[in-house]
Amino acid sequence: MTATRSEVARLAGVSPAVVSYVLNKGPRPVSTRARAAVEAAVKELGYRPNAIASALRGGSTQSVGFLTPNQRNPFYAELAESIERSFSARGYLVLSGNTQYDRTREERYLRTFVDRKVDGLVFTSGISLATSTIPGGDDVPVMVLDEVREGTPYSSIGADETADAGTAVEHLQHHGHVIIGCISGPPHIPVESKRIHGWRTQQQSASAPAGDELVAYAESSEEGGNSAALLLLSEHGRPWAVHGRRPTALFVSSDVQAIGAIFACFELGLRVPEDVAIVSFGGTKSAAYTIPPLTTLRQDLEFVAYTAVAQLIERMENPGAPVRCTTLRGNLVLGRSCGCEPLSLT
Repeated sequence: MTATRSEVARLAGVSPAVVSYVLNKGPRPVSTRARAAVEAAVKELGYRPNAIASALRGGSTQSVGFLTPNQRNPFYAELAESIERSFSARGYLVLSGNTQYDRTREERYLRTFVDRKVDGLVFTSGISLATSTIPGGDDVPVMVLDEVREGTPYSSIGADETADAGTAVEHLQHHGHVIIGCISGPPHIPVESKRIHGWRTQQQSASAPAGDELVAYAESSEEGGNSAALLLLSEHGRPWAVHGRRPTALFVSSDVQAIGAIFACFELGLRVPEDVAIVSFGGTKSAAYTIPPLTTLRQDLEFVAYTAVAQLIERMENPGAPVRCTTLRGNLVLGRSCGCEPLSLT
């Protein structure tokens, strides 16, 4: 059974108020004798103060709520790990929720976080709700990751999705590819539409095909990437019907989908990159361990996490701090899936 403050007071021979003064280091002074008696009673009984109650009395629970749509996706998993590590280094506990793109689950998690009096909320792209939809959550500072949401009452940090997607597609064009397919995540997610826009704009700038027959939507998973690639590369797919041939390259919206796309090429008897070149978006650690290694537009997740945590804590500690929207550019990390050769060390 958990010991109570009253039991500590009885064993130490002092009042419960004196126990509180010792444990909270004030607000009133305590004699050396009384302090030693309380500390000895705490140790003997194994007493642990109610951390939540103590935090609430101090105006902070030292906790944040973190919502992500799919931690099976290595990108979200690595981002969550970086966020948790950054908050932990600053003394904050992270309460996590995996929504699986389900609005009902979002609502349930957010209500739970607000009921637990979290000091702040962190969303990743794919989360649709704002705290204004949660009773009592209007005053909780919010940080959105992997998606810049300007004109909203909460801070955000993310990639320039359109420009970075264009960079990835341009790299494929430099390899001589003209018919470049696009594999995207669920179309209702804003970052996905921006990446498609980047693909389409770059294709149009090169007077290359950019029609909807070259776009396949799928969930952000290996299975999703596999099914989308089969749709685009199969002789019965839409590109064949329109162009009389399959795409010679794919821009894939996430590394995890690209892994499935590589397997689809294997199933169809196609070689990567000789028959189909692939460039993906994300830059997760797993990208280096595919066969061949993925060329990917990398986002610096450690920097994203560090910046996001610093900005959110600033707003949690100072409600008058400005809302910030930070846009970052990624960098292309060359593997072999695009057709580039690895650098020689000799």
